[in-house]
Amino acid sequence: MQKKNDLYKKKYELYNSLFTENSIDGILNIGENFLGNAIFILDTSYHIIARSNLAKLDNSSIETHNGKSYLLLNIIQLMKKNKCIDNIYNSDNAFFYNSDEVLIFCSIRINNITVGYISVLQSKREFNAEDLELTNVLSKVFSIQLQKENLFISNSGLDEEYYLTDLLINRIDNIEYLTERLKYINFNLYENLIILSIPFKQKYNDYRDNYGLKELIRHLKNILRNCISTYYKDTIIFLISNEHKEVINDSLKETLLEFLKLNNLRCGISIVFESLLDIEDFFNQSIYALELSSCMKIDNNINYFEDYIEYYLFNMAMCTTNDLYQINLLTLVHPWIKKLIKFDAQNKSELFKTLKTYLENNRNANDTSSQLNIHRSTFFYRFNKIQSLLDISLGNNNNLFKLELSFKILDYNTLIKT
Repeated sequence: MQKKNDLYKKKYELYNSLFTENSIDGILNIGENFLGNAIFILDTSYHIIARSNLAKLDNSSIETHNGKSYLLLNIIQLMKKNKCIDNIYNSDNAFFYNSDEVLIFCSIRINNITVGYISVLQSKREFNAEDLELTNVLSKVFSIQLQKENLFISNSGLDEEYYLTDLLINRIDNIEYLTERLKYINFNLYENLIILSIPFKQKYNDYRDNYGLKELIRHLKNILRNCISTYYKDTIIFLISNEHKEVINDSLKETLLEFLKLNNLRCGISIVFESLLDIEDFFNQSIYALELSSCMKIDNNINYFEDYIEYYLFNMAMCTTNDLYQINLLTLVHPWIKKLIKFDAQNKSELFKTLKTYLENNRNANDTSSQLNIHRSTFFYRFNKIQSLLDISLGNNNNLFKLELSFKILDYNTLIKT
């Protein structure tokens, strides 16, 4: 009887900590006093949100990147292999887990969505059955506290969103590490990437309102296919990856456009890029595409930043404050130019030089051939090869303007470096 009373008092103290402590760290300390072992709170990207005092002394399972702490990749691999992650998502209750260490795991849920989990490490004393009950209570207490602190209030309830949010708000310095972590979600990281952003103002009077956001994201993921998403700054954001340079082809664009129209939504799309190191620039490209189209009263559901590059430059030139995000100039170079550079490197050709010389010679074939010291027939072979490779017409003034602007950006970048 006394044992039951003691357990009841501990549970009461845990629930009461919502009022007496009113902080994650305070609740953690009370939980650690009762469980007598190190406690970790993690989100679904294996990022460690908080640690109890004992847990702060144990760094054997932790690695740090950009000031953030994460579980070691080999531990994640082991947890996946042993179905531990599946158990966390599929169970409402705490359970024991035995590997090299003995642990207790329990999901933290908000409206039946797993937003994180508790990990208790058997470090000071052996576990007993009572510890599972206390961990279950601790999970419910953290669910309430996390909502109070709004830590997950913008969360869509999709596992991978923490990865993308991490990419957007934390500076990346290790692509290999990041690529390795992305393997643990259902996302293939191909060579070609874009950011697609959709403004979506959500009212969070009740966390259950998130159901609509969650369903909206799920529908879009079905359309966009290989992507990860997040909800950040009143915007639904997708990182989309594809083997092909045309990340959003005509068929996909048609389906996306229909969905956006039906739901009265607009999206901004960045230029195609390859390196995740530059993701913040390309995210802001998608946002500027939306803002500039609105300013110019262009009522498109789909807005490509590549159509607004010059207007972005005009906008920055006219800005009288320093509060606008300045995109790295080299990320404004059109994908067509990048494609030519890559093709030349792989095939030891001179398409980039040929096109640049052609534009510098006022689009005169004779002068271009003479300057390159090649026959006219060789020039026209290269000319047609460029059109075929880029799938564009070099007789289109708008296309030529985009190319010339990119060449000028590259020239300017070279000049300021010398």
